[in-house]
Amino acid sequence: MSLFRRPIVILPGYSIICILFFFTLSPFSVSAQAPARDTSKLHYPIRDYRGDYLSSGRSVYDFNNPSNLRDSVVYDPITRRYLIYQKIGNSYYRVPVSYTFEEFWQMRYKESENDYFRQRSNTTTLLNRNKFIKPKLSLTDNLFNRLFGNGKIDISPQGNVDITAGYQGQKIDNPTLPERARKNGGLDFNMNAQLNVNASIGDKLKFPINYNTLANFDLDNQLKLDYSGKDDEIIKRFEAGNVNFPSRGTLIPGAQQLFGLKTQLQFGKLFISTVLANQKSQRQNMNLEGGAASQPFEIRADEYEENRHFLVAQYFRTNFNKIMSNLPAITSPIQILRMEVWVTNRMGVTTETRDIVGLTDLAETQPYLQPPLVNVLTSFANPTNGSNDLYSKVINTPDARNPASVFNNLRNLGLSPVQDFEKTFARKLDSTQYIFNTKIGFFSLNQPLQPDEVLAVAYQYTYNGKVF
Repeated sequence: MSLFRRPIVILPGYSIICILFFFTLSPFSVSAQAPARDTSKLHYPIRDYRGDYLSSGRSVYDFNNPSNLRDSVVYDPITRRYLIYQKIGNSYYRVPVSYTFEEFWQMRYKESENDYFRQRSNTTTLLNRNKFIKPKLSLTDNLFNRLFGNGKIDISPQGNVDITAGYQGQKIDNPTLPERARKNGGLDFNMNAQLNVNASIGDKLKFPINYNTLANFDLDNQLKLDYSGKDDEIIKRFEAGNVNFPSRGTLIPGAQQLFGLKTQLQFGKLFISTVLANQKSQRQNMNLEGGAASQPFEIRADEYEENRHFLVAQYFRTNFNKIMSNLPAITSPIQILRMEVWVTNRMGVTTETRDIVGLTDLAETQPYLQPPLVNVLTSFANPTNGSNDLYSKVINTPDARNPASVFNNLRNLGLSPVQDFEKTFARKLDSTQYIFNTKIGFFSLNQPLQPDEVLAVAYQYTYNGKVF
């Protein structure tokens, strides 16, 4: 061990050592009193160490060093020696001490060995007690690094908050209004926030947060807790908030945009991934064929091409499944010979136009109207003008085909406009503007019917060779 000290300069001169003895004598006593006990001495005295702090050690009853006293160990790679010094500011508090590489690490090994046996002795003492005292859990550097990894707590918030506050009111000088009704108003308050936070605790725990009140979709707001374990830990990953569950196979695709909990565990060579969440998105596939995109979709039958396809009578609606039961062969006793389709004239066409009246319950064996307005005259299933008495009542009315009086005549029969009949100026569609099936009894328009247009149809058919 090498010890470096500063040289001491001895100056010539005289030294006078004065020893002062103080005696307290009592004039009334011939014997001296017993010396008083010195209370300034400690029961466990604290002695200053000689040399450096690393080799001398320190008393367990001593206080910590002040904050301005710095202990440092510097390694010199050229001489392979360790230099230990103590400073107060820029001044040396003690003489620096130098150790060789072997001497320094021998002292460190000895210090580690003493700490090990001291901790073992303390643990044995606790276990040998009659009442076991559970030690308190304290957040030390070792515990923090084991839970959250090496690093520090880092929080980086970014964003803005816009607040709009005001008062909106109005005053109307109207003498017809009462005084209280002339003034009204209220507070106008609105707030928009956009927040983006990247927080991390160590190198294991992360908190990515993205929130915007003006986001169009809830998927844009991300809130997540992400914990990643090391290679030798059971918990490989733990996620809470916005998670996803990818799948390595293509047979069962994974789910995206989930909100819940997800864990990845490892037990030896066994890996377990679990997720408990609700799905906030839907998966859609798109196929490209011949340069065009084709995508399957589902739509309800009653919403498919609305106001384009019609059945001409309740008879065809009732027997539709029966007629179509033996496809591709269609067996039906009815054969439609010809058909006329009339639509409200909104296009200004001048040819094939006239005033028409469409009757809802004409030729129906189960009319919407109830007796005595319409009486069923026959139980014959197929539609005919004689299925009920509506046709005979209308045709026997005076001036039945007069456009000026037909509306009042139908009202006098107890029929309601819009519900039971419609009178409109219509145009006749040609054969290129619609198609109809002669056996099933339906027709389809090339263009959908508008909500304010009226559709009327007249047809002729044969039933078992008889014309109706």
